[in-house]
Amino acid sequence: MNLVHGKTRIALAVLAMTASAAASAVSTYPGGMDVQSASGSGMLFSGDPILVGAPIVLGSSLAAIQAALDDGNPKGNPPVPANNVELGKYGITQGQLSGTVGGKAITLSSLNGDDWTANNNALAYRYVAGAANSINQGLTPDQLNAAVNSFLNNPVGTPLTNPAGLKPWNFVSDPNISYVYIDGHTVNIGLAGFYDASFALAGLFPGLSFPAGAQVSEVVEVTVGGVHEYLFGFSATLSGVATSDGSYSGNYNVQIPEPESLALLGIGLVGLFLRRRRTV
Repeated sequence: MNLVHGKTRIALAVLAMTASAAASAVSTYPGGMDVQSASGSGMLFSGDPILVGAPIVLGSSLAAIQAALDDGNPKGNPPVPANNVELGKYGITQGQLSGTVGGKAITLSSLNGDDWTANNNALAYRYVAGAANSINQGLTPDQLNAAVNSFLNNPVGTPLTNPAGLKPWNFVSDPNISYVYIDGHTVNIGLAGFYDASFALAGLFPGLSFPAGAQVSEVVEVTVGGVHEYLFGFSATLSGVATSDGSYSGNYNVQIPEPESLALLGIGLVGLFLRRRRTV
């Protein structure tokens, strides 16, 4: 979650222009995502230990994107990524990566306002409630409604520090992807963010008191085959890299099952149900 570094200049938000590339890039490690196309705008962060971001038109840099996803040790325990690719900017400009992982089609996207407000703000409620629960701060229904309203509608900071009037949701809608790979029947995605996000979270969730060491990631929209999900996490490991303000110091490993594993789970549940009916 890069609230300070790279997010204080709203000029970056107008970098978007759509581009795509027909060529593909192949991952250098087994199970890694092969990037086939990219569109929109983003930032490419590379370097260890200090990351320097350069704006890119995503479709023009497939080789660089593939290298960033493959760098580091994404299959380590814990994973230690080195570089990352930011998709879009603030949810205003969009970025998307498409390709295959384990032979399955996969797409990763940034978010916009419609993602947060669809189905009566379902994602916003899920995200805000998850952030509160992660610090053991349960919210009453009224408190949750107020927090979600603030998350969606109240500008962060002051007109001087935030002249564009960006809302909290803007700051978590441009995920930084550090790796993508499939392990068994599960796709793993690394989200680069703050290892200690407490100072940033205080500005994003007014009314919640985040203790030192609190962890919350940005959000990525993922489709694998017919499975679609918004992924985010509340537990990070040290990445080994960071900017001067601590950005990207934490790696959030989020997961989504491949479609076949969900189908097998469904078949297993149906079988269990039928077996129980026969014994009743």
